[in-house]
Amino acid sequence: MNAHVFSDFALGQLRAAKAAMVEDDEINKILEAQDEVLARYSPAFQPGQIETIEEDVLRSFLYIENNHHWSGLNRQVNRVCADMTATRAALSDLVDESRPIAERMQAATDIKGMGKGIITAILHVAYPGKYGVWNNTSNDGLVELGLFPEAERGASFGERYSAVNEVLVALAHALDLDLWTLDAVWWFLNAEEEDEGTEQPLPPVPEGSPAAPNVKTTRFALERHLHDYMFDNWNALDLAEDWDLYTRDGEPEAGYEFRTPIGRIDLLARHKRDRRWLVIELKREKSSDAVVGQVLRYIGWVQRHLVENGETVEGLVVATEGDPQLHYALDVVPSVSFKSYEVEFRLKAGPSFSEFAKP
Repeated sequence: MNAHVFSDFALGQLRAAKAAMVEDDEINKILEAQDEVLARYSPAFQPGQIETIEEDVLRSFLYIENNHHWSGLNRQVNRVCADMTATRAALSDLVDESRPIAERMQAATDIKGMGKGIITAILHVAYPGKYGVWNNTSNDGLVELGLFPEAERGASFGERYSAVNEVLVALAHALDLDLWTLDAVWWFLNAEEEDEGTEQPLPPVPEGSPAAPNVKTTRFALERHLHDYMFDNWNALDLAEDWDLYTRDGEPEAGYEFRTPIGRIDLLARHKRDRRWLVIELKREKSSDAVVGQVLRYIGWVQRHLVENGETVEGLVVATEGDPQLHYALDVVPSVSFKSYEVEFRLKAGPSFSEFAKP
């Protein structure tokens, strides 16, 4: 792919980020760590070496304290290392340059916990000039700038990555960057976007007003963490009796903040027995009108791009409580339901000193 394929807007945004990020201390730490990380891990990830890689070497790489670039990889460390014989064999296939990249990634995706972020980070460190990193951050950046390559429905993870990597390599060439630095550009753009979207503080309480618990602030704090709680504890929820969070090759966490060109679906699930999809949205601080519109928009996207062979799509709004606007809207949209949640917090007597001191 040549640079002329990219829009002036996309290249302009990336060039501006490239120029601005040199003033960012966190970015500079990432860039300065490149030689150290490659020197430490690249030899271990080469053919002839990765077949016998020590578990502690692989484990250490998955922590940001050691890779100095990618946070969150360690969330899956125990699953990835649970069967090191299978993991070594899969990684051996991954770095085997005698086969096209699209054909040699399946074994890695079969390892539980081995998602696209881990797979492509290892591949990049093994061959830093040839393979870019495809994770949620770079994925979002490509989508935001209209650069994400469309893949045929049913394409394998390897086929999808091959198309993404072509774009990443071409972008690095167009911007005169190495692929490690290009990955830092995505991180910088994502950090800027999060800063711009930072929630504004609530207005101060006027002097003389009676002191009262800030219910709105407390509720928002709970809803902000509810998303992660539902994902991390899915199997403990009633929903898990009928629904599985969506996964696909190389993306075991695909159902969490499922990326689409029109936004992120909070949670995406598929029915365990029936041919049904479920779009789950948390109301958070959004208005009822906004959250209903958002759910319907995502249902439409899933129907157009994911549904096959008569499958259906429905929606679920989750919030602390309903309101008239929400219930009137859902009354005429039977495909979208509503569930409230509650959080119990209580204190109980702790063990006595004698109980605590028991061996």
